[in-house]
Amino acid sequence: MPEHQRAAAERTLAATPGVRGEPSDAERSRTLIGAVRTGSLATIGDGGFPFGSLVSHAVDPSGRPVLLLSDLAEHSRNLAGDPRASLMATEVGTGDPLALARVTVIGRVGELQGGERAAALEIYQEAQPGAFYAGFADFRLYRLDVESVRYVGGFGRMSWVDAAGYTEAEPDPLRPHAERIIAHMNDDHADSLVLFCRRFADRPATTEARMVAVDRYGFAVLATDGADGRETAVRLPFDERTDTPDAVRQAMIELVRRARAA
Repeated sequence: MPEHQRAAAERTLAATPGVRGEPSDAERSRTLIGAVRTGSLATIGDGGFPFGSLVSHAVDPSGRPVLLLSDLAEHSRNLAGDPRASLMATEVGTGDPLALARVTVIGRVGELQGGERAAALEIYQEAQPGAFYAGFADFRLYRLDVESVRYVGGFGRMSWVDAAGYTEAEPDPLRPHAERIIAHMNDDHADSLVLFCRRFADRPATTEARMVAVDRYGFAVLATDGADGRETAVRLPFDERTDTPDAVRQAMIELVRRARAA
């Protein structure tokens, strides 16, 4: 499914009162900043004007972006004069880019030394295996210590996330597997998705359903009503957290059992 349609479905769900089993914006922020490895770094340049540049990044276990920057880069010069900065990471997708999720982390950037540098370098090289320049003398490792976070989930969904909530939030462990899970459910179990909508979402007229998103708490479906052909976003929660693809499989089996017994 096109990314803008998936994003639209998730926005609808986010605005629906009573939706259960949904990630918090802090969790969404942690998931997105860790999944998207390139972002826009904004620093403060000459005369106090903002300066934006494209950078690659990694994320440490606390959600702090790790940056490998050249001494020759304008943003490095700016940071030497003023450590305040922000990094924006944007969901990759097609369609209207303003419909895609993005997160901006704001804070102060400092160079890492000694043991902190060694640990951060390992994290960075794992996330950016093509960074052959990591050993060059004019490249330094930096970390952005997060003070606030702005999350935008597309049109109509946005919030400020405090630093403590962001740090404590867990990235979604299903993110690396979501595309495969979605394809499997749509290709092989579309009939089960229709059944879920009829039994658990009070949509007895559903004739088609497509999964568009999945996370540890539940999944999103676009349900088509046979009467008018209109698609409606439906959020269906899991009974408990599902942190692995196998846990999702077991949860789906249980949902099928319950739906058939209803």
